[in-house]
Amino acid sequence: MKHVRAYKANLSDIATVAAGHPFRGRIEPTEGAETVVVQMRDTSSSGVNWRSCLRTEVGGRREPDWLHPGDILFPARGNVSLAVLVNESIGSLHAVAAPHFFLLRVSRPDVLPAYLAWWLNQEPAQRHLEQNGQSSTLVRNIARPVLEATPVMLPPLPRQEHIVGLANAMLREEELLHRLRQTNHQIMTGLARDLLAG
Repeated sequence: MKHVRAYKANLSDIATVAAGHPFRGRIEPTEGAETVVVQMRDTSSSGVNWRSCLRTEVGGRREPDWLHPGDILFPARGNVSLAVLVNESIGSLHAVAAPHFFLLRVSRPDVLPAYLAWWLNQEPAQRHLEQNGQSSTLVRNIARPVLEATPVMLPPLPRQEHIVGLANAMLREEELLHRLRQTNHQIMTGLARDLLAG
């Protein structure tokens, strides 16, 4: 069997890039609202924390761009440009992305969304964004054309699946180690308190 090599593409060749939901002004919490809004504080390397998302009303004549599994959220501003994959944990939630996110949707069957999110968080893609982003004194801004021009290396699908599996295993290991460190810390604190109490 012939070995198929990875090839290079720009992000705009393999995904659409849109802005988050255009809220006017502050995003106000609304008791009992159906829609949740994903903001920067709700995301981490392990995904979206749906429980921490604000519930609000979404107005406007146009149907909102609801989030679906496979969507990728990418911050337009900030010093940490972390791509976050929306996965099956979204369930039946009606969710939109806050305006400071770009919403990426893979447009080709030979690209795994989870692989693309992984690649955008790796050093070659991050270097491109670092070099081409506009930095003010405090915050870095990523313009849409800069994000769309991000180079992406695309290996064949089985290799993408292998890389995603490896990345997920490493993430689980990190989380387990974090929990273990917390437990160890609690044990030591308990010992010290017992000694103090005599």
